[in-house]
Amino acid sequence: MPSVCIVGRQSFQVDLLRQCLAFHCQLQADVTSIDAAVGRSADLFLVDAQGLEDEQVAEILRRLHEDRRLRPIALVFAREDHPMQHLVMFPCLRGMFFENCGNEDFCRGMHALLAGEHWLPRRWLGAYLDTTRLSSAATLASVQQSLVDLTPKEKQVLLLLMEGLSNADIAERMFVSAHTVKTHLQNIFRKIEVKSRAKAIHWGMQHLRHQARA
Repeated sequence: MPSVCIVGRQSFQVDLLRQCLAFHCQLQADVTSIDAAVGRSADLFLVDAQGLEDEQVAEILRRLHEDRRLRPIALVFAREDHPMQHLVMFPCLRGMFFENCGNEDFCRGMHALLAGEHWLPRRWLGAYLDTTRLSSAATLASVQQSLVDLTPKEKQVLLLLMEGLSNADIAERMFVSAHTVKTHLQNIFRKIEVKSRAKAIHWGMQHLRHQARA
């Protein structure tokens, strides 16, 4: 039977979620904290987003993503206005279920995720696609020059950033100081004309996926 791990705290809602997984989806799940979840194996991680600020959700996703295991993660009890940038920043985030999700749709989503598919709100994907197209159209003219301007080290930093690594982890991987990584990131942001890590990752996913790491 596939292993499902709910990352969060014991609560009435989480208990109902476990019952739904057991009786409607025929799946067993256990509940664990983020500290215990990092480093453990599971076929699917469900992050309880209820009552959390966007920054708190991002921190949980970052810690799971930095574990560098290619396992699917889904948010449960998510708000309908959850920021789309988390989809860009964390490639392992493959599913999202709002608080009003019905049992039938929830179970279909669970089995889709366990089968290697994505399960994301249609309008969320539509908005993301529109944003991506607009961004691509706006940057198409400068992409080739930006790729030429990025040094091999800067490309390596950007590729590691796309893996979800922190500055400290990038520095350790590249055998350089955290200050050097910060300088590289500042140069990258300037050259590709972005002002945040999320937008840099978005840009890299569009234009650097095909390139081998320097």
